[in-house]
Amino acid sequence: MEYQQLGMSNQDAEWLASRRFTIEDIARMFNVSPIFLQEYSNSTYSNFSEASRAFLTITMRPWLANFEQQIKSALLMNSPKRGIRYQVEFDTADLLRANPKERFQSYETAIKSGVMCPNEAREREGLSPVMVAMSLARHGSKRSVLKKQR
Repeated sequence: MEYQQLGMSNQDAEWLASRRFTIEDIARMFNVSPIFLQEYSNSTYSNFSEASRAFLTITMRPWLANFEQQIKSALLMNSPKRGIRYQVEFDTADLLRANPKERFQSYETAIKSGVMCPNEAREREGLSPVMVAMSLARHGSKRSVLKKQR
């Protein structure tokens, strides 16, 4: 009968802990969550969309705001015409993009309340506009009211 070690040696465990600390140290230096450096041992996010939201808020927002201010001050000047202003803003919609079910529910709510038309929702999803959608947007909410009145 031979003895086989089932656990990890102290040396290996110490090496593993030092690697984990190195990853956490690098993440701390760059103000990034360790999960973006493939360190999942202490992950507190339930899904990737929450992690992306936190990444945008904590890490990217300060940098993007600084870049926007620098571009605006270096490249844009005031317009000679009164009332015309230029704006610099990074589009972070892809980082905040929810899962398809949540997106379609929000589109449905926005279309029903008249805040958005179906073609705007199609455009956000990368689809081409449809003329039928225009007529559905105009008449869709009226149909249910007309049926109830009759």
